[in-house]
Amino acid sequence: MVRALGYSENRFDVRDPGRLCRGRERWIEPYEVDEPPGEPVVRTVISGAAFSDDTAADARRCTSASGVSVAAVVSALFPGRPLLGFMEDGHPADIPETAEGVEAYEGYRSGGRQELGLVRWHIRLPDAEALATLLGEAADDQLRGLAVLPKTGGRAKDRVTVDEDALRDALFHLVGYSTLDSPPARYQPMALPDVLRHVEAVVLFHRDKHGPAIAIYSREPLPELGERLTTVVAAAPETLVVPFAIPPMLARWDRAIYELRGQWQGPGEFPVPRGVPQHDSRRSRNRWRSEDEDDSPVPPLSDEPPPEAEDAAEE
Repeated sequence: MVRALGYSENRFDVRDPGRLCRGRERWIEPYEVDEPPGEPVVRTVISGAAFSDDTAADARRCTSASGVSVAAVVSALFPGRPLLGFMEDGHPADIPETAEGVEAYEGYRSGGRQELGLVRWHIRLPDAEALATLLGEAADDQLRGLAVLPKTGGRAKDRVTVDEDALRDALFHLVGYSTLDSPPARYQPMALPDVLRHVEAVVLFHRDKHGPAIAIYSREPLPELGERLTTVVAAAPETLVVPFAIPPMLARWDRAIYELRGQWQGPGEFPVPRGVPQHDSRRSRNRWRSEDEDDSPVPPLSDEPPPEAEDAAEE
C-alpha cells in the first residue's frame, strides 16, 4: 500500500463556508451580523490516504492513514506551543482526569429522540507530546479542537498573554450550539474571527471518509507549510506528501496524484504504481487524460475551487 499526506491552503469565507467532507459533516447555519467579520481567515486542511495504485479506488482516507499521527502534524506546524483542547457533546465516561471546566447537560445524540447526558470541557496541554498521550491511536470524537496558545517562558516583556475567559467564551460560540444529527453540525463558521482575535490559530477535526482530517484556521498562511510536512513524514519515509488545490477531504486523490506525477522530479521514479482506469458509471466523470496532456501546477492559495471538484453526493 502507498501512504500519502495531502494538504491544501485556501482563503475561507466565514459567511459562505461551503460544504464539508462530502456530506459527512455540515456547518452550523451561519448567523447574520451587522458588520463584516473583519480580517480574512486562511484554512489549511491536512488529511491522509492509503491506497494500492494511482486510481485510489481502494483508498482509506483520514489523517492517520498516512502513517503520520495527528500529534506529529500539530507538533511540526506549531513546535513547542502549548494547546488548549476543547470538547463538546462528549460522553461522561470519556472525561480526562486533568480536564477543567466540566459542564454536564442533556442533549440528543446522533439524531435520536431521547435526551442523553453530555459534557463539555477543556484541557491544558503543554505540548504535542501531551496531545499524543491524550489522543492515543486516533482523534475521532476525543476532541473537537485545539486553540494554539503563545509560547510560555522567555523575557517577561516579550510574553504574549491570552484572556482565557474571553477565549473560552469564543470557543463556546464556535461549538456550543452543535447538533449531532446525521450529518452532524459541529462548528459555527461566523465564530472563527472572534476566536482568532485571541489566538494565532485554531485546529478543528473534520470528518473524512474513515476518520478525522485536520483543519487549521488562522489569520495568516502557515509559514513553510510544505517543507514542515515533508519534515514530519521523514519518520515515515514511505509516505508521499501531496498538494491539493482544494481540501483533500473534498477532492479526488487520483486527480492530485496524477498532477503530482506530472511534476515529479525525483529522487527515483514516481512511487505510486499505475492502475487500470475505472470506467463504470460511478467513475465516468474522472475523465482520464493521456500522459501527453499539459498539467499546470497546483496553486498554493486560491479563492476559487477547481471546476471539476467532486460532487458531495459521491462516495
